[in-house]
Amino acid sequence: MTIVDATAGTTATAEDLDFVDADGHLVEPPFGLQQYAPAEYRDRIYHLEIDDDGEEWVVVGDQRMAANVFTLTAAGGFTEEDRIRSHQGELKFSEMQGGCWNLEPRLADMDADSISESVLYPTLFLTFQSQHPLDLVVVQCQAYNDFLTDHCKESGGRLHGVAVVPQRDPEAAAAEIARVGGRPEIVGVQVRPNPAVDWKPLNDPVYDPIWRAASEHGLPVGFHPLMSADLPGAVQGLRLGQLGTSDIPVQDEADIAVDNIFFTQMIGNPADMMSTLTFLVAGGVLDRFPDLRVAFLETNGGWIVPWLERLDHHAEIYGWDVPWLKDEPSAIFRRQCYISFDADESTLPFTATHPLVGADRILWATDYPHPDAKIPGITAELAATIAPLPIDQQRLIAGANARALYGI
Repeated sequence: MTIVDATAGTTATAEDLDFVDADGHLVEPPFGLQQYAPAEYRDRIYHLEIDDDGEEWVVVGDQRMAANVFTLTAAGGFTEEDRIRSHQGELKFSEMQGGCWNLEPRLADMDADSISESVLYPTLFLTFQSQHPLDLVVVQCQAYNDFLTDHCKESGGRLHGVAVVPQRDPEAAAAEIARVGGRPEIVGVQVRPNPAVDWKPLNDPVYDPIWRAASEHGLPVGFHPLMSADLPGAVQGLRLGQLGTSDIPVQDEADIAVDNIFFTQMIGNPADMMSTLTFLVAGGVLDRFPDLRVAFLETNGGWIVPWLERLDHHAEIYGWDVPWLKDEPSAIFRRQCYISFDADESTLPFTATHPLVGADRILWATDYPHPDAKIPGITAELAATIAPLPIDQQRLIAGANARALYGI
């Protein structure tokens, strides 16, 4: 593969690019997490049970959820027929193949796409927190983070973990950040872009323990959305979860509680992320915590330039509503924030050359092994998208920015 340096008129090979996946996913394995929990919690920690009829059930706390529907979380690379079978619950969760939780197949898939390293966010643990007693949520987060640490240790430095925290209780979340903050395998903290504490916006001081702990331990916060009605946010507020638009069930349990993916993900994810970015950048959070680094993930990136233009305009015209702002919101974004793009987004080169964002603020992600992951071929897709840019900007986007954000 040849990549053109549009500025210098020279060429560089794909081998000149160091591809680092800023947002891959680990599908939590059906067995093994219980051993990381205290004995008195093990029967309530996430695990798979198989009944006498061979039916599989995901168990967390007092909830038993039909497991087969979760195979869709590992459907990247599936045929369209198998994606539909997965969505209909016709595949067994325990029999999932590939790198969803298996180390060697994941590394092989990374090799096939020349991906040097990947940063792992959770899958099922993007949700679950609102449905269980806090003590169980804390222990579940601890067990997952300890498993994640060991899993990344076994990768030879190619996989890096992002910790899950009990977001609904910011003090407990801060304690978990402090517990794992010194581990080299843990390179970030995952937070949903949702006003999880009684609909209080994310610039409310109630969340400051999270931002303070992440800053003190040098861990970036990755805001990762989910098309779920379990927490306050756009899916709940706009009533997107129960539309009756599909004959295929998604997940009617309380931990997700939606009957469609299209509208909840299409509308809910960007609405939550734009709101979160606004409250962090213009709401004073990043001024209060100038060492905090944040990334806005899995919501495409083409909206960021017009959104920053709108923020700057509103700060200028309606400044009395944000008297704490000493800098333009776009300047604060450029100082402390990153935005993730899909590999094929046509607006990526435009954003990389725009003064409000720039190539040094852009990440890319595989979303592996989720259903929209391109397996294989994503790095070829990214290389084609960024080919019009100068080679130094290509290198930033391909891997250097992710290394800078996560400290890897």
